[in-house]
Amino acid sequence: MSGIKDIWLFANNIIRTSRQIINENLKPLDLSSAEGNILLHLLTQDQQFRQEEIVGQLDISKPAVSRALESLEKKNYVAREKDPSDKRASRVLLTEKARAIAPQIEQVYNEVFSIAAQGVSEAEIEDFIKLFGRVSESFSAARAKRRNQGGHGEC
Repeated sequence: MSGIKDIWLFANNIIRTSRQIINENLKPLDLSSAEGNILLHLLTQDQQFRQEEIVGQLDISKPAVSRALESLEKKNYVAREKDPSDKRASRVLLTEKARAIAPQIEQVYNEVFSIAAQGVSEAEIEDFIKLFGRVSESFSAARAKRRNQGGHGEC
């Protein structure tokens, strides 16, 4: 019977190799996978977010998001403006330069999905997404429960 060791090995391999492919394919755009992940998120949501919201939605550390946004700002892919409802916070906005490369960024991530879907039926993909969603919800609920009980917060 398969167990956590198998799942852990497969999950780590998927994450590691997909990140490597993404990094290789984003390199011509002078982007890292962390920067690409943030841009893809902003492009698909098509709205402005505060930095803290990006941290929470992508579950990336504050320092990592801060570094990626600073780099994206220097490369003119994002701009920041003060949040009118909270002067201490800034909203992250996509620039025209980012919008212009949106199809290329989406293609990078679509290629990773295409690789993952090789030899897998549409029904299996749908089942996998449903299962992965339930597992993700279980982890999120367990993490929230630990935080509420004064646990360590990290699972």
